[in-house]
Amino acid sequence: MRKLLLVILSVLLLLTGTACKKKENGGKEDPVIDNIETEVQKRFDELQKQWFKEDMESDYTNVHFSIVEPAKYGIKDLEVTLGNVSYEMTEEDQKNLDDLKARVEKLKEFKLEDLTTDQQIMYECMEYYFDLNIGFYETEKDYTFAFTPNSGNNNNLITLFTEFDFRNEQDFHDYITLLKDTGRYIDECIEYTRRQAAEGIVQPDSVIDSVIEQCERFTGNVDDNEVIKVFTEAINKVNMAGSQELIDEVVAATKDILIPAYKRIIDLYDKELRGKCTTSGVMADYEGGKELYSLLVRNKVSTDKSVAEIENDVEAALEGAYNRIIRNSRVSITEGYGFSDPYDIFSHLMTSMANDFPDIPKVDYSIDFLDKSVTSDNTSAYYLIAPIDDPNKNVVKVNPTFVERDADGLCITLAHEGYPGHLYQHSYYSVNHPGNEYRYVMDFLGYAEGWAEYCENHAYSYFLKNSKEIAYMQDNNMFSYLMYAYTDLKMHYDGWGIKEIEQFLSSYFVESYAQQIAPDIFATNLGDPGLFLPYGVGMMYMTNMMEDAKSAMGSKFDFKAYNKVILDTGAAPFQILQKQVQKYIDKNK
Repeated sequence: MRKLLLVILSVLLLLTGTACKKKENGGKEDPVIDNIETEVQKRFDELQKQWFKEDMESDYTNVHFSIVEPAKYGIKDLEVTLGNVSYEMTEEDQKNLDDLKARVEKLKEFKLEDLTTDQQIMYECMEYYFDLNIGFYETEKDYTFAFTPNSGNNNNLITLFTEFDFRNEQDFHDYITLLKDTGRYIDECIEYTRRQAAEGIVQPDSVIDSVIEQCERFTGNVDDNEVIKVFTEAINKVNMAGSQELIDEVVAATKDILIPAYKRIIDLYDKELRGKCTTSGVMADYEGGKELYSLLVRNKVSTDKSVAEIENDVEAALEGAYNRIIRNSRVSITEGYGFSDPYDIFSHLMTSMANDFPDIPKVDYSIDFLDKSVTSDNTSAYYLIAPIDDPNKNVVKVNPTFVERDADGLCITLAHEGYPGHLYQHSYYSVNHPGNEYRYVMDFLGYAEGWAEYCENHAYSYFLKNSKEIAYMQDNNMFSYLMYAYTDLKMHYDGWGIKEIEQFLSSYFVESYAQQIAPDIFATNLGDPGLFLPYGVGMMYMTNMMEDAKSAMGSKFDFKAYNKVILDTGAAPFQILQKQVQKYIDKNK
């Protein structure tokens, strides 16, 4: 059965911001470059570059958001399209599956000991990545939904059009081509959803309501739609013939194609699918659902541990965080963090982190606020990664609704998305490990979000002075994310419903409060299975590794040197990351 490939935006994205400033983060360390010397190493490098080219050139949107100059990578003559969605396994899907299996066999021609350190890590990452994708292709049932409250194509398409980077005149024409393709693409997603429904795979009404609400929020803004605004602002900055005609095309395509397509999503859910779900909606209720969820967990968490093993790890971490919270229950945070301007926050973070994280060269970035019509309820902010061949372009987009609720929360959010979180981690690897193209194809969310949460938690020490206050906020943050992650695991793998969640929460909260929040937690996890796993479980494993290294090394533990190991390894499954950490411990203890 065809595996629905959601529109990119989980790999490499770029925005050219209008308020870009240059900031510095200390001096420049020498790049950590593994020299490729032997014929075997050269052959492996050529292979990873070939696979990078093959995977990238299969999707225009991936290429546009990932590479400024595709021709330098041999990528030419791309078809400007959003791609195709089919419920059945197509000939192209079968070819992709066969190619993955052939790649696994090709890897076996190399011996790890013959490769450089970077190549060894890439080899093991490829093994994990190829095996995981083969598993998705071979799964009999498909419970991946085209439209969801937070991470479905209804969200991803909006992000694609509002974050599109206009680098030259052709990009303006390509944008219009993609915009006009949305009707066909969304109709294929709708047909995919209908085919699922015919097999009894339908989302519950609570999820349907959330999807409709998100779509209505977007379609409710017609004349001043964010898609029109983004294009108009971009084209007005350049001296281009026929600008008004192109703006008119975008206005017409938005009003006549894009918005009507979103209204068809609303009609699909409201008139055809509402009330058709015959289960609780958790994946465990469907035939083969647990098996597919296990693959989803491997993808979201980036670990080869079983779901049961992860549950046990989370249980222990929850208990530990809760006990520490109870011991510090009298702690009260009375003072604000003292910052409101995002650029001031970035500057403070970069200065504060100098003793804890390796230096990198200055990079350009912008921090912008999202229009409320295109925000997602569970997204406080996101980082748009710079292209492979231009590491200086970075952007952080912030959901203003969350800032309005919690001004101090912006400080911690920017630590997650910027320094020392996503922006810093991506920039560090890009600068210090150039030439590893295929590492940018593989998406290990557990590492990426685990690192950002690990940094977010550490950043409390940059805004608070009292050690008990810092520990209290860190434990609360850890507990909150793990609570969502644990209930997600128990729902979709073990079949928990609201009652079971209430009972679980009653171990930590008074019964009335547990009953109050259980439905919201259930609904959030129901709409986007695995949404919080990379954050909660990823943070837990990142923190556990650091604490284990600290315990093993005692007085010889150096926090900055340890973080350098994590950064130089790059995004990888946790068992591969752990291997590199152990080498560091053995060498330095």
